[in-house]
Amino acid sequence: MAPGGQSHGAALLLSAVVAIAAVVAAAAAASPRRYATSAKRYPAAPLNVHLVCHSHDDAGWLKTVDQYFWGANNTIQVAGVQYILDTVMQALLANPDRKFVYGEMSFFMRWWDQQDDDTRAAVAQLVKQGQLDFVNGGYVQHDEATAHYVAMIDQTTRGHEFLRRTFGVAPRVGWQIDPFGHSSTQAGLLSAQVGFDALFFGRADYQDMEKRRSERALEVVWRGSGSLADADVFTGNFPSGNYGPPPGFAFEWADPPLMDDPRLEGYNVEERVDAFVERCRELANVTAGNDIMLTIGSDFQFANAHLQFKNLDKLIHHVNADGRLHAFYSTPAEYAAAKHSYGARWPLKTDDFFPYADNPHAFWTGYFTSRPASKGFIRAATSYLQAARQLEAAVGLPERGPNTESLEEAVSLLQHHDGITGTAKQHVVNDYHRRVHAGLKEAQAVVASALERLIRGATVGGTAGGTTGPAAGGGSAAPAARRLAMAQEGPAGLHAVQHAGREAAAEQEERVDPTGSGGGNPIDSPIPLESCDWLNITACNATVHLSSRGQGMLVAAYNPLAWSRETVVRVPVSTAVTCMWKASGPEGEDLPVQLLPVPNTTLALQQLMAAVNATCPTTFGDAELAFVAQLPPLGYATFFLEPQSGAAARAGSSSDDGSSREQKQEAGQSATQAADAREAAAEAAEVAAEEEEVQQGWLENEEKNEHTAVLDSGLVRLEFDTRTGLLRSVHGGGASARLAPTFAWYNSSDGLDSDENRGQGSGAYVFRPNGRYDLSATHETSAAPGWRSLWERLWGGGGGGGGRVPAGAGPVARLEIVEGVNVWEARQTFADWATLVTRLHRGQAAVEVEWTVGPIPIDDGLGKEVVLVYDSDLGSGAQFWSDSNGREMLRRVRDFRPTWELNQTEPAAGNYYPLTAAMYLLEGGDAGGAAAEGARQLAVLTDRAQGGASLRSGQMEVMLHRRTLRDDLRGVDEALNETACGCRNCDCPGLVARGRHWLLLAPAREAARPRRTAQQELNDPPVLAFGPIPRQIGASSDPGGRVGLRRTWTLSEGHILHSNVHLLTLKDTGSSYLVRLAHLYQAGEDPSLSKPITEDLNSLLQLLHFNAIRELSLSGNQLRSDMQQRRLRFQPGDSLSNDSAAESAAAGTAAAAGGTAAAPVTAAASGGALGGGASGAEDAAELAKLRAGAEIFDCSSGCRNAELLVTLAPMEVRTFELIYRPM
Repeated sequence: MAPGGQSHGAALLLSAVVAIAAVVAAAAAASPRRYATSAKRYPAAPLNVHLVCHSHDDAGWLKTVDQYFWGANNTIQVAGVQYILDTVMQALLANPDRKFVYGEMSFFMRWWDQQDDDTRAAVAQLVKQGQLDFVNGGYVQHDEATAHYVAMIDQTTRGHEFLRRTFGVAPRVGWQIDPFGHSSTQAGLLSAQVGFDALFFGRADYQDMEKRRSERALEVVWRGSGSLADADVFTGNFPSGNYGPPPGFAFEWADPPLMDDPRLEGYNVEERVDAFVERCRELANVTAGNDIMLTIGSDFQFANAHLQFKNLDKLIHHVNADGRLHAFYSTPAEYAAAKHSYGARWPLKTDDFFPYADNPHAFWTGYFTSRPASKGFIRAATSYLQAARQLEAAVGLPERGPNTESLEEAVSLLQHHDGITGTAKQHVVNDYHRRVHAGLKEAQAVVASALERLIRGATVGGTAGGTTGPAAGGGSAAPAARRLAMAQEGPAGLHAVQHAGREAAAEQEERVDPTGSGGGNPIDSPIPLESCDWLNITACNATVHLSSRGQGMLVAAYNPLAWSRETVVRVPVSTAVTCMWKASGPEGEDLPVQLLPVPNTTLALQQLMAAVNATCPTTFGDAELAFVAQLPPLGYATFFLEPQSGAAARAGSSSDDGSSREQKQEAGQSATQAADAREAAAEAAEVAAEEEEVQQGWLENEEKNEHTAVLDSGLVRLEFDTRTGLLRSVHGGGASARLAPTFAWYNSSDGLDSDENRGQGSGAYVFRPNGRYDLSATHETSAAPGWRSLWERLWGGGGGGGGRVPAGAGPVARLEIVEGVNVWEARQTFADWATLVTRLHRGQAAVEVEWTVGPIPIDDGLGKEVVLVYDSDLGSGAQFWSDSNGREMLRRVRDFRPTWELNQTEPAAGNYYPLTAAMYLLEGGDAGGAAAEGARQLAVLTDRAQGGASLRSGQMEVMLHRRTLRDDLRGVDEALNETACGCRNCDCPGLVARGRHWLLLAPAREAARPRRTAQQELNDPPVLAFGPIPRQIGASSDPGGRVGLRRTWTLSEGHILHSNVHLLTLKDTGSSYLVRLAHLYQAGEDPSLSKPITEDLNSLLQLLHFNAIRELSLSGNQLRSDMQQRRLRFQPGDSLSNDSAAESAAAGTAAAAGGTAAAPVTAAASGGALGGGASGAEDAAELAKLRAGAEIFDCSSGCRNAELLVTLAPMEVRTFELIYRPM
């Protein structure tokens, strides 16, 4: 026998044994119980691979939130969140090593409500074991460009409160993986101040990511505020720019599974492991350290969780057996802890991540403005929610009936990054609006009930140990609830509500004896109050109905600000019976009242709303009564408007289109009249004298300049050029400037106009114009070559000059002037679909610019994106400032990014930034915003989120409305072509949008004070309710005879917060009051107001009763002291910024903030030594105890006997729980 042959036989036998062993091992591995999946992070591993399983579930986008939850309407998209959560929980229970993270509480709360006790107990155990972890934890994953910080906080609080109440957990990381750009407010406020250790997201500008990939700087310390002392958060930008699995490992999207049985066809373990190792090494090459995170999942993934987890179990097992990598199930919180363990310094980011572009011709700056009516609706509802909560807290939560819960849910839902952005399909937007409308109707019932109780003199104020229902003071809750039920029935129900309001008014009249002969007490009689949703088009069922019958009306105006305010109230009326009205205040004092005729634009808008059945024509007024209201802080005042007779009514308007001077002099007469003929005659003589004085003023003015029309409120003076019809200059606030607001429009690219990147059009997300054109009354779609020709028409010659308009130049706008005692208006028509009304209000420093745009014409086949351009003579250079979610103002520089060298491929779209609340120009300011002596600041404040830019020195433009004819290929698959009916491909006019800007001009060094105050007043207008005037039975009908009514009231008993502090939140939770105070100024913004300030909560909330107080995190889910102790803080290293001037300014601003933790709330007996902050503390040990902030402050002797002093640093928001009933 040959030795070689013997050896060969032995080898064959050995091979057979190995093969059999492999088969046995593979068979064993086929059982899930046999895979080794228990691996944890190993610090010394060459590369730790954190596998993070997740599902990104949009709370509305292509389908409505409920369709997504149920898995309905799958012809659009196959997605059902209930099945995702069902199968994920089953899969987690099958293997204790598996982990899953979830973020959207809007879905999880729906799912939780449907589970039985056994399932709930099992899920709670998964949370306790760390298998189910919650990231972000808000009600939705909010947008960061168009959401206001108040709504961002509210929606986050809603989700966090559910998690605290249900599982006793607080999320540790932010998970903003899908929003289209990221704000400083998200980092400094909504991450650092809610206790997040880290923040992760997918999207960032492609140029930015290319640079940071090459530098391994995709993970940074992001300093979200130069004012807050603790505003840094570790931030990770996923290397892919998205949040899906690595290529080849999307198991639910038909990528190859792991086939690890060699007996079967397709065995691919080695190929799959090699591919996985290659993908991981690619990520490691752009990531610092030996830990990387792989996101396993994407939109609505894990509907088949067993498929996903079975393949991941195998992958972990075989990859770890291979030994080149160390893979394991993980969470973002565990990944952040791993990075923190390095003890390293990370690149420092100090600006934000706007604007976002994913390729050279796709800047996602269109959604800053998309669906402007929706954005305005959401902002108004957010503000109304805050006011309704305050009144709800004042009178006590009802045991049943209307409350603010449904409005809070709807407003929270709409902060979703495809909600407020305007980037959802039309039917989804309609569903969003239905939810907000239903919530508003219920909140309006809360407001009406509360105001009625207060006006009728009910005792108010929450008490420890119980709440008070809204019906306690009388029978007002039932009518409000009945109106709510009818409102929720849709359009028919709305008409029923209006009818019910008329019936209630009639019933009130029947109960009242106008002669005063009878019995009764007004406190025992209902006061039917109604809210009006269409005041911006001079429509209100209650006031128009009463005035059309010659009856008086009560106006209740509630001020949600903790400051006193003076504001002009405008009330729609019908002049069918009379034009003569008398107004009286809460003390019975006469108030000047003005009758304003409705502009033709508003009349046309009323007709359009009636034609599409949006509201009932009987609610339309043909005039408005305007009077000045003095309102107390956190309180209301009531006003009586009563028709008068005995004199002819005069209310007119003047036109500068060739009308006679006599016609012009009849503009805007005061309608204040006396009750009898003698007083009416005396006032008529006074009016005649006033008219003569006005006429003399016009004559003198025209002698000075025959082409000038002037509006002058005493605080602000506006000069208009009657040849062009444009505003020419503004004078007020200690400064003057040339200023001309005009319309222009961009032609929306259809994606077919360029050889490069063909197919990229302008749509819901992307703004991509291919031309910009002026709009004028003579040439409505003039194709002028841009801003220069218009500037030359305005000023003559080159930009910034003071030249005259060339002789014979046609008007840019048709101009009409209306004057009066309370309101001065210039009405400008640029096209039949684009108008401005520029207003001055008595006592107000801001210039109001009301814009109306639509229906945008598209019969020429061109999509249009309409902008309002403010051209001024301010030498602002290439920079302007815009707000971050209504908080800090950030410097923007044209064609520049602070952290990389920008290749600007879209000169317009690439210079647009989000304007949540404001933008301003600074004359000659440096990079840090420091102004030169004598410099001016010109600010534009917005009533909704919009996009804005400064494309030349001295100019600001704000995008108002968009109507595009192509989809932009980002997933929504619909053109942004809104109609007034909310339908698509239908015979309905295009949408009309109307909104307001406030303009403020001031010396730069004094500008922050009026701007910050006006910004808050614009965001939180008074809440108005209307009804018939209650008559006192057995007394005279004059105001002095109406006794028993509480004509004015304030929750704070008149205490006013400092002008740099805002009461952000007052909410009754059922056992406590949630209270937030916000400092409104950033460091260095104002020499006196940008400093720490101390307030006394007891003085502010005089009528509320509570037993204990403690300070919480921003979202209210944990003690602030616990949050501060637990939160991981990462060390910043070198700055990414290439803007040295701005970086130095930011460092200086941060230093000005003091660099210390906020002073805690201090509970001290009246007259005690302790105050807010170290300066008031005698005992260092006691101060240290207070700074820890962990105590529930003892109010056993009565909180009313203690000063509850709270110190706020610039830009700080502090949250407190005032407990009135132990939980």
